[in-house]
Parts: sequence; structure tokens; C-alpha cells
Amino acid sequence: MKWNWLFGRNRSPRAPIIVAFLVLVNALILRVGDPPALARLRDFAFDGFQRLHPREVPPDLPVRIVDIDEAALAEYGQWPWPRNIVAKLVDKLAEKGAAAIVFDVVFAEPDRSSLLRVVHSLPPSDRTSELEQLAAKVPDNDKVLAESIKKAPVVTGFGFDLNGSTKPPRLFAGMAHNTGEAKEANVAALIAAFIPQQAGAVRTLDMFEKEAKGNGSVTTEIEGAIVRRVPLLFRMKGQRDEDLFPALSLEALRVAQGASTYLVRWAGAQGLESFGARTGMSSIRVGNFNVDTDAEGRIQLYDSGHLQRRFVSARDVLNGTIPDDRIDGHIILIGTSAVGLKDLRNTPLQDSIPGVEVHAQILEQVLSHTFLERPDYADGAEFLYLLAIGLVFVILLPRLPAGRMALVAALFIGIGIVVPWYAFNRIHLLFDPVYPPVTLAAIYVIGSALSFMRAERDRREIRGAFNLYLSPDQVEAVVQNPDLLALGGEMREITVMFSDVRGFTTISEQFDPAGLTRFMNRLLTPMTDLIQERKGTIDKYMGDAIMAFWNAPIDVPNHAVRACETVLAMQAQLLDLNAEWKAEAEAEGRPHIPVNIGVGLNTGQATVGNFGSTQRLQYSCLGDEVNLASRLEGLCKAYAVGIIIGENTWQQASDFAAIELDLVMVKGKTEPERIYGLIGPPEMTKRPEYQRLIDRQSAFLLLYRTGAFAEALPVIRECADAAQTLGWRQGYYDVMRERVDHLIDDSPPDWNGVYVAKEK
Repeated sequence: MKWNWLFGRNRSPRAPIIVAFLVLVNALILRVGDPPALARLRDFAFDGFQRLHPREVPPDLPVRIVDIDEAALAEYGQWPWPRNIVAKLVDKLAEKGAAAIVFDVVFAEPDRSSLLRVVHSLPPSDRTSELEQLAAKVPDNDKVLAESIKKAPVVTGFGFDLNGSTKPPRLFAGMAHNTGEAKEANVAALIAAFIPQQAGAVRTLDMFEKEAKGNGSVTTEIEGAIVRRVPLLFRMKGQRDEDLFPALSLEALRVAQGASTYLVRWAGAQGLESFGARTGMSSIRVGNFNVDTDAEGRIQLYDSGHLQRRFVSARDVLNGTIPDDRIDGHIILIGTSAVGLKDLRNTPLQDSIPGVEVHAQILEQVLSHTFLERPDYADGAEFLYLLAIGLVFVILLPRLPAGRMALVAALFIGIGIVVPWYAFNRIHLLFDPVYPPVTLAAIYVIGSALSFMRAERDRREIRGAFNLYLSPDQVEAVVQNPDLLALGGEMREITVMFSDVRGFTTISEQFDPAGLTRFMNRLLTPMTDLIQERKGTIDKYMGDAIMAFWNAPIDVPNHAVRACETVLAMQAQLLDLNAEWKAEAEAEGRPHIPVNIGVGLNTGQATVGNFGSTQRLQYSCLGDEVNLASRLEGLCKAYAVGIIIGENTWQQASDFAAIELDLVMVKGKTEPERIYGLIGPPEMTKRPEYQRLIDRQSAFLLLYRTGAFAEALPVIRECADAAQTLGWRQGYYDVMRERVDHLIDDSPPDWNGVYVAKEK
């Protein structure tokens, strides 16, 4: 299939329209699917709205939190307190006229501080009948608390937990459902469809549940570490679907009013039509209050942020210093803000507020009838707005001048932001202020960009294709020849380089991801600079490896010489980098792992050009000589040297100091290759130490290839001494000594002096 109408030289003016339309269609499909990522994006936007305009809390709302704070812990000891102290707290609150006393605490276990339990926990040798009789006369702390709960309007708490008990918490109130003409049998189906099921519960002790006036769930739903929606009704595995368990805030509201029943109203039921469809729960009636919910029975938290005036210290209540008007007629929640007790939550406005404050905020919203709602029609309205305005953009893009189109785009994108803000600020409705405007902006930007890109296309494409792997002067040379961007290529002689970091896995283990990124950038940046300074073309980066070549796309005279200069400079640069890394490691108190690179160079004919598809091209090289360069780089590890060059490269850069290393049969080749170790620049060849090394190396290779292995061993030592004197400190001679030792013990009958490489 040809895409020249879009990407080629004769690009059609219809391209911006088609691309903008495709963007719109894909955006609409994504919106219908509404993946979790989009829902999170909306939540972040709504969080932003709340930060701009937090909920205002009237000072006369009858909700208070009795806080087991640091001051209370300092006076009455660490939590959990003995239950007789908790009983005293309940008595004090009841005396002052609390409308409901609500525990955001689960008393799941007996009080171990009761005197009789303490005595029973003693070793038998320390227990006496007199001690037990004395302890039995002291009232059990749990019984004391149960008696206080019996005399007060107390709501106990329970939590849902995957590993909790399957025994359900106690229900205190009935549950009616406004299902209109629907049969009662449909209630279970509605509940099963919309109310998530819980696996188990952590309950307050039976003796407390029995005496309480209510029982509610302390569980809050956390989405991405932030509490945004709080479930008001729960169902539990193994129980009838009709048995719904209320949230702590809902039960507190019921007990405070003396109500006995909840009325659940479903959208699509009588008086609550939603385009004729049942779309889940709509609200819950509790006494005189109607609580608006979403389809799953959750209330959207409209955050006011942390308010200290909500709190009174448990110490002040127990000491009797709290004014009566701060308790009388109030719903009192008992919880903790002490950091060590870890009952902290993140909300849209604030991090780490006490969990009990979330329940208090829900009660405030209900009492002041301040709800945030995302109406049932919101998804449809947003879809239609996006569809209508998106089509307007697609039609107008090619017809309006750029300035007018920018004004139109700004107008409708602004509407997509201002209207949701107005709906939130004025009537507390939630409409997406992000996805429709962003999609419209994308349509406008992409369509406008495509129109603009028709001008000076060739120069931009060439610069975009080459500026990352060519030096600036090379880019300018390529810009003058746009035909280089055609598919296919040409045969030309090039010198190819592959480099790779040795032991990269071990090196990378000492860094975290960010540190490893910085390390690689510090390594690759100067190496890239050295390549480009000497007219090299960066082909690609492969993790810690670099592939580059010389003499394409522009001619580079003496390209083999330039390549040899580059790789020697890279090794010298690596010495400086290692010195820096060693100093940093010592300063940080960690071991320094020296970084070494292996480099393979080869010269020969290859195909160079843009390879790939019409959608994506990469300027690269292909051919047998390219593969050989990669094999030479791999042999650096086998021969323990830093740079290996092929015979063709050596012939074109024979002025450089190099020694023949071996004859090798590399993977994928049928003929042996003569390989050389590049030692240094041409000046090194004038040194007598170099001439001695060449002489001894030639003698060694002659003995080695003719099978005189025993005679070759002392010559290896002479070669190693000469290399050491020259300053070429590599492990090559250790490798060859080990190989010769092995050949002495197990000499192959058909030895021809060619080493067969076992790895690529």
C-alpha cells in the first residue's frame, strides 16, 4: 500500500482533515471504553477543582471528633487504653448530651489489662488462690465498658478484611428499597450488580455489639492512595444479598436521629427515571436526611481539608474541662490523630489526615446537604460535546486561516474547561474538564502541524533523521542531497565500529534506575562526541553498546584511519572517566568497579541507506563486513584486549601500532580471519619497545601455528615482558598461555593454526 498521499513529496491537502478525523474517532472509541487511566485522569482533575475551591464548613455543624491525640496518650498511657478508661470517656460524653458516640475503633479482642486476665496470664507458680479471689473482686474492664455502652447512644465499628471472619457484624436497622414497579425479587439482583462484595469482617466483641445502638463499617475506599469515594453500604460473602451493612457515618446519622430503617433508592425506579434504564443506586434516606450516592452506593468526598476546630482532645473530655456546648447534641466520633497509631489517610486536599476525619467530613456533607455528584448523563453529554465540536474542528481546519482557527480552538477548548468548573463551583456537579479539551487541542495541534509541515518538508525531514547521529556539518551536507532519504541504499566501502561495556550487568547492579541512566549518559555522551568529531555516523545505541561507521552518508577520506583515531581516543577518555568514578565511589563509601569497553573495527563493502518501512526509516548499514565488525567486538572478551581490528582496516591504517593476534574462524564465516590488536597511534611504532614486541609476537605466532607449543611458552613470556615495557597492559598473553597449555595436553591431530570462535 502506498502512503505517498500522506508522507511523500506530493502530500495531499486532505491529509490534515483525514488525520484529524482519525484522531477524533480514536478519542471517541477510547472514551466509550473509558479505561481506568481515563477515570484516574478525571479524578485528578476533580482533585484540582477541590484544591481551588474546598468545601466550606459552617461552624455550627454538630459533628466533633474526640481525638486520642498525643496529649491524651501522654496522660493516660499508650493505646490501647484499659477499657475502664474508654468506659469513663463514654460516660463523660453521655453526661454532656452527645447525640451519638461513634467509635472509629474496632474492639476485636478482650482487654488484656483486666486484673483477672493479668493474674491468669501469670505462671502457675506465681498464682495463688488469694490473688485470684482478690482479682475477681475487681470489675472486668470489658464488662465496665459494655455497661457504659448500654447506657449511651454508642455506635461500634467493624472493618472488612480479606482475612477476616465470615461471621457477619450485627445489623441494627432495617433496609427498604424504592424499586417502583419492580418485584421485590429484583432487589437482590440490583444489589449483586452494583454493591461490591466483601470477603470477611473484623468485628467488635459480641458483648459490645449487643449493648450498642448501632454498628457501622470503618472501611474507607482508597483509590491510588487517595480517599475520594466512601462506600455507604456493603454486602458480605456468605450472607443474603439483601443484608446490607452500613458505613460508620451512615449508622451514626441513624442513631443520632433515632431512626430504625434505611431507604435505598435506585435510579430507574419510581420517581427516579434515568432514560428508562436502571443505572444503579441513586440515594439513601436516613431519617430526615437524603444522602446522594453514585451507582455503587458511594458518596464522593468533598474535601474541606484538615480543620483543627473539629477536634477535642480525649484528655480534656476525661478531665471534664471541655465545654458542654461542644458535645451537647453533637455526633461525636472517637478516633486518633497520633502518628504512631497509623490511622492516617490521604485526601484530595491533604496528605496524612486522621482517618476518623474522613467519616466526620461525610457527616458534615450530609448534614449540610453538600454533595459532589457525577450525574448519569455526564458520560453521554461529554461524548456528544466531543463528537460535535470535534467534527467542527475537522471541517474548519483546512478552511479557516491559522489565526481564526486558533481563536475558534481557544473558544471551544475554553468552554470545555470553564463549563465543568462552573458546574462544580455552583451546583457541585462533576463533568470532565480534561479529556474533551485535551482531545480538541490534539485535533487542532495535529491538524495545524500537518498543514504547516507541508512547507520546507525535505529539510526538516533530513535534519530530523540525521541530527542525532551525525555531526552538524555532516547534517548540512546531507541536507543538500535529499535523495538520501529514499528507501534502499548504495554499496560503498565503510569502516564499521561496535563497542560494548564489559561486565555491564555487574556494573549496573550498583545503581538504581536513575543512577544507571546518569552513568550511561556520562559514558555515551563523550564517546559520541569523539565519534562525531572524527566524522563518524552513529548508527544506534543498544543499551550499553554503540554502533557507528565512517564514509557514509558523506565521503570521509582515510576513514579507516579516522576510525582508529576514534577508538584510541575512546579508550583514553575511558581512563579519565574511571578516575572520576573511582573518586565518587570512594566518597560514597562503595566499591569502584572499573569500566572497560571492547571495540571491534572492520573495513569493507556494505550497503548503506535508509532501511525500514514507509512509516519509519533508519539510516544504517548491512553486509558481511558489518557482521564481521560485530564478531570482532565479541572477540575482545575472548582475547582480553580492548580493541580488535580486521585485516582490511589494518591494511588501510598500517601506520598505527598494532600486532597480529590470531587467525580465527568466526561464527557465520567459512574462511579464517586475521585479527589485530590496536595498541596505539603511529608515533608508537618508532619506539624500540614496539619493534621488540612485533619481533617476539611474530616468533610466537610461528611456533603456535606450526604446533610447537612447548617451544612457544617461553616466547609468550618474552612477549608479555615486551608488552609490559611498551605499556600495553592487556590480558591477551594470559589467554594465549592458557590456550597453549591446553594444546600441549590435548593437541588436535588436524591443528592448522586457526582458532575456532565458540561464541559470537
